[in-house]
Amino acid sequence: MKHVISLAVVLTLCLATANAQEPVETCATSSATIEMAECPASDLNDNYQPMELKDASFPSEQDVETLMEEYVLHPDQTTASILNILLGDFGVGHFYTGQTLRGVLDVVFCWTGIPALIGFVEGIIWLCDDDEEWEARVAKWNR
Repeated sequence: MKHVISLAVVLTLCLATANAQEPVETCATSSATIEMAECPASDLNDNYQPMELKDASFPSEQDVETLMEEYVLHPDQTTASILNILLGDFGVGHFYTGQTLRGVLDVVFCWTGIPALIGFVEGIIWLCDDDEEWEARVAKWNR
């Protein structure tokens, strides 16, 4: 089995290396950029111009609040349900919905198997909720 996994890893690395594209180096002349293969040796040293770096734009405070409201305060019902069904033993569904204490308790007691059972049942219940019930449930969690 180890040999099969090792072979798969080696083949994956070989394919990734074969498919990787090498970057094209360029040099700048008076008004045009041409490929490195066509640059005369004198142009490389005389007319070298470093690439200009532009300032990174960071999201505004309003954008951050909008994202937080959209993703943290209103978690997706289907995603939360599937996470709770599949990974409820480790509290992933509860962490996703913002119930941090509940998620920590699930992790602490994961060795008992009880959080997995509860997570499965809760995930099914969450999946069967209609939109109004789900919004009421999320509003209760965000108090």
